[in-house]
Amino acid sequence: MFLSGTLNTITAKWAQRTHSLGRDTADDLSTTIWGSLDGQDGLEKRSFDHPFFQASTMFIGEALCLVAFVIKKKYFSPPTPQAYTSLKDGSSASEGLFTNSVYFSIPAMLDMTGTGVMNAGLCLTYASVFQMLRSAVVVFTAFMSVAILKRKLRAFHWASIALVVAGVSVVGYVSIKYSGDDSTKSQSSVMLGNALVIVAQAMVALQMVVEEKIINSHGAPALKAVGFEGVFGFVILGILLVPLYYIQVSGGAHDYPIEDAVDAMIQISNSGEIQIALTGYICSIAFFNFFGISVTKAMSASHRMVLDSLRTVAVLGVSIALGWEDFHYEQLFGFALLILGTSLYNEIIRVPALFDYDDDEEVRESFVESVRQDSKDIGEKEGMAPLLDTANV
Repeated sequence: MFLSGTLNTITAKWAQRTHSLGRDTADDLSTTIWGSLDGQDGLEKRSFDHPFFQASTMFIGEALCLVAFVIKKKYFSPPTPQAYTSLKDGSSASEGLFTNSVYFSIPAMLDMTGTGVMNAGLCLTYASVFQMLRSAVVVFTAFMSVAILKRKLRAFHWASIALVVAGVSVVGYVSIKYSGDDSTKSQSSVMLGNALVIVAQAMVALQMVVEEKIINSHGAPALKAVGFEGVFGFVILGILLVPLYYIQVSGGAHDYPIEDAVDAMIQISNSGEIQIALTGYICSIAFFNFFGISVTKAMSASHRMVLDSLRTVAVLGVSIALGWEDFHYEQLFGFALLILGTSLYNEIIRVPALFDYDDDEEVRESFVESVRQDSKDIGEKEGMAPLLDTANV
């Protein structure tokens, strides 16, 4: 999850930074509002500022997981007794490919919106800042887990959330402060990009919580869940790309569309570099989402978001090494707050003097109770006695 997530952010920004010939426009104007805000007006070769088209390629990567699921189920899954399959996967052995698939249209629409807005923000800000600001998803996920999943958070959770908010604030301030050093990025554009990234995290958090609720309720395998999100997302966004071209946004002296899929395809055809970057983006997103949903299924949406935020250091290191951005010492303070906050949230760092934690016996009792309940539910479903006697565990 860490490696595929890092590759995902780097390839996404690589594609956006690459300049290529697109369709002809009057005075070489940008074909999208994001390109205009990114300072691309008047350039013959423009950067690949197509956030929603790029999001559609992400869904291709997710849809590939469905192909892998079908192959795995057909050729690599041995016949399994129905009762055991129910206990293991939360689904029947005879469950069809499309069983409960419609539920994943909901997180697909949230994914589509969140990714599109995030990619728009990435067009306007820096890759490392983008990744750091994504840590804000921990905050949104925590609040939504309490509101929707009725999960209780301990005092150390709230303390870690406060640290993450502080870290995000520091990182956002530093990026705006030094944006004047980059001739292609104005402070207003960077500020807008940062705001879009943070707003998108609310959509991502809601997506994660909805995914967790669906997976826990219907026991869908990770590959199937990611695959159907990709299929639904690609179809829905593919249709929406048409009206997104006709929705014009004022960019000062000119109006620009939100997205121009035709220009995106022309730029791709004219640049092997963009083709390689998008191929890496598609492949990395397939692995990243599979590993991510696997973590959600095994642990929780909050744990997934905490682990995801740790790839920030890799993105920052690669961005500096490639010369995409400069390093500023103030970032260390913000990054330290993010790491401390995520480590406290995930109990990598414990402070018993300040906070109470669940001891091992409480964790064991919680696990035994969940196994006992699963056994009871499956026994009732199959018309049998409970499959596992946990009374003396």
